[in-house]
Amino acid sequence: MQEILDFFRRLGDTSDWPPRWYCGRWTDFHGWLYIISDLTIWLAYMAIPMILIRFIFIKKGVPLAGVFWLFGAFILFCGLTHLIDAAMFWIPAYRINALIRFLTAVVSVATVIALIRYFHEAVGLRTSKEYDRELSYRQLAMQELSRSNQELQQFAYIASHDLQSPLKTITGYLSLLEANHGNHLDEEALRIIGKSTAAADRMRNLINDLLDFSRIGSDVALTQIDLNELMAEILEEQQGEIQATGAVIHLDLLPTIRGHRTDLKQLFQNLLSNALKYRKPDVTPTIAIRATEEKHQYRFSISDNGIGIEQQYFDRVFQIFQRLHGRKEYSGTGIGLATCKKVVDIYGGQIWIDSTVGVGSTFSFTIPKQIRTLHHYTHSDLINNLN
Repeated sequence: MQEILDFFRRLGDTSDWPPRWYCGRWTDFHGWLYIISDLTIWLAYMAIPMILIRFIFIKKGVPLAGVFWLFGAFILFCGLTHLIDAAMFWIPAYRINALIRFLTAVVSVATVIALIRYFHEAVGLRTSKEYDRELSYRQLAMQELSRSNQELQQFAYIASHDLQSPLKTITGYLSLLEANHGNHLDEEALRIIGKSTAAADRMRNLINDLLDFSRIGSDVALTQIDLNELMAEILEEQQGEIQATGAVIHLDLLPTIRGHRTDLKQLFQNLLSNALKYRKPDVTPTIAIRATEEKHQYRFSISDNGIGIEQQYFDRVFQIFQRLHGRKEYSGTGIGLATCKKVVDIYGGQIWIDSTVGVGSTFSFTIPKQIRTLHHYTHSDLINNLN
């Protein structure tokens, strides 16, 4: 221990040895060849870690950044040993030289351990050719997905019109039959006509809802949407139901967000319609629409004092065509909440339920401040991440 303390106390002492020029018989050529070689190696060793550090700062998210830092330190210390060797021709700082070499040895061992530790992870890193191949596959997959979506939308549009036409014919003939021959038909026949007409109307609503569902996310043109204006429009359209039920609406000041107007309108409209629809008998509906700004997103909630939902159905209600009540109790096609979930998912948010049977439900969802749909990721982030 005493020798270690003495070593550091005399770290800068050079009196024990002569300069290297006087150790042995150096010729000028031999000595300066040694000095110039050491200085050249030192300059190269200094340049390498500088390039590595610049690379780490410019290329954000470099894998195995810790290994880069250790490797840079290892090269830096190796360079210092050559600088000290060159300087010792005039300054015999053997203790400093020994300390630098010891630190170089420590960093060298740490670098080797890090390389062994991360060897398998480094082997798993993809080459530029592998990235190019993956990018090509993804681009082909996105082109195929885009083509399939276009075909699906075209099919939904054609199918809806082709299905709507016979429905209109059926409804028209049923109305004509009732108008022209209603006086001659018995009560059972009139009941059948009424049920057939109602079924045709339900089919028409289902087709329209399916068409709307298929169109969600098809328009990638995002604009700034004032949700206060959007909600005022929705409330105006729902005035008949609101006045009929005497519903009380508590509405927060809503933000302006970036999105697609039709998608957002379907989202808020469906949740408000459900809050009005699934009310308790003889109880005035009270609905609260809240908005909270968070760091990277907006959180919205629509609460009611309706019939509530059992916890076991919290996930099921967001699936298409899933209904918890018969049509005689509550009308609908079972697509509304599935539409809400599709909108929120496309926008990169989350939607969930808090509900107590007989007390009410709260539907909450988040919308990120920076909307990045699949189309945006395809054309920007994918290319940036693979470069």
